[in-house]
Amino acid sequence: MKFRILSLGCRLNQSEIQSVSTALQEIGHEPAAGDDADVVIINSCAVTQRSERKTRQLIYRAAGEPSGPGGKRIIVTGCVPGELRREGNIYYVPNDYKHRIPEIIGLWEEFVAPGPVPGARFSFTPPVRSSTSRVYLKIQDGCDNFCSYCIVPLVRGAPQSKPAEMVVEELVRLVDAGYREIVLSGVTIGNYRDGNTDLAGLIARLFSLEGRFRVHLTSISPLSVTPALIDLLAQGKIVRHLHLSLQSGSDRVLAAMNRHYTRAAYLALVDRIRSGIPDYNFTTDVIVGFPGETEADFGETIGLIRDAGFSHVHTFRFSPRPGTKAASMEDSVPEKTKTERSGRVIELAAAQKLDYFRRFDGRESLFLSERTRRGVTTGFNEYYAAIEVEGKLPRGEFFTVRTRLEDGKQVITGKIII
Repeated sequence: MKFRILSLGCRLNQSEIQSVSTALQEIGHEPAAGDDADVVIINSCAVTQRSERKTRQLIYRAAGEPSGPGGKRIIVTGCVPGELRREGNIYYVPNDYKHRIPEIIGLWEEFVAPGPVPGARFSFTPPVRSSTSRVYLKIQDGCDNFCSYCIVPLVRGAPQSKPAEMVVEELVRLVDAGYREIVLSGVTIGNYRDGNTDLAGLIARLFSLEGRFRVHLTSISPLSVTPALIDLLAQGKIVRHLHLSLQSGSDRVLAAMNRHYTRAAYLALVDRIRSGIPDYNFTTDVIVGFPGETEADFGETIGLIRDAGFSHVHTFRFSPRPGTKAASMEDSVPEKTKTERSGRVIELAAAQKLDYFRRFDGRESLFLSERTRRGVTTGFNEYYAAIEVEGKLPRGEFFTVRTRLEDGKQVITGKIII
């Protein structure tokens, strides 16, 4: 059977569907390059109305593609589906059953969903076929923060952490398969806890494992960055980068969003980490045009972006998401203003990216090769700064390179030293 995966959403969603793809290939199914797939798997996202609309468009498009004698099967999974159900040639598979997609495909006509399975959210097959040097490892799912703009707690459920022993076993498998950068993913990874083991304890345990690899953290709330975690950030087996969630630089807007930190606390955390690691790389996400956001509020966000020196800012224009508290707030910021504010953030972030890259001009970096295209090998250094090296290098190897930022270019080039 040939299958094709169309995926939307966050890194956690990508990690889950990557495991499904691996499981399908391990039992003999083949990825399809074009529209000749027997099964199309659509991995949906529900974080915004726009992402839900994209999911519907993918379903309509897949349903309209040519099909063989048996007809094309469509599986919709991710955060949109709701309950497990079948409608004609479309099967809706919620996240708790995503790992059972191979079984659903094999028993298309007869599959009957059992009751909830404890720990089902972590019953995924780690990918063992290395096509790059980086891979996501899911350690946590769910959220109970209930930010006023966010639907995730309703579609992902309450927090649940993967047992530490399982994380260790899966990381060892991934390293043995050739992966060298293991990205720990989850909805709220800072809330990881297995018994007495929190996120810092888990990372410390991973550091003790043999093999040459490095750990990378995904998005994390500033409230979850503990002193114990900060102490680990300078270690050799961790990427010196955090995507430190922000959303707004205005205390008034943060309170309306139900974010439980302040502007001052956020900047104090950035300063504390950079006091020990001056070039530490911070990226973030920002929502512009939240209900009631004034020009002064937005000015505080711009100021914080500048003060924190982010190398990248993922920018969203607020749109009301049905089912959230913010959807009932008066959307008082005109779309034109949202677009203008978004543009200002993007422009500032682009300038700061270049400023950050200049830190590595003429320096040595530990480069991890990922892929080669057209005679150029790309990858990232230990600060998650993208680097290009001329020539074809073996994938998944560490090299010491001297880096340079050429005038007029937005990419760092590297020359191998070791």
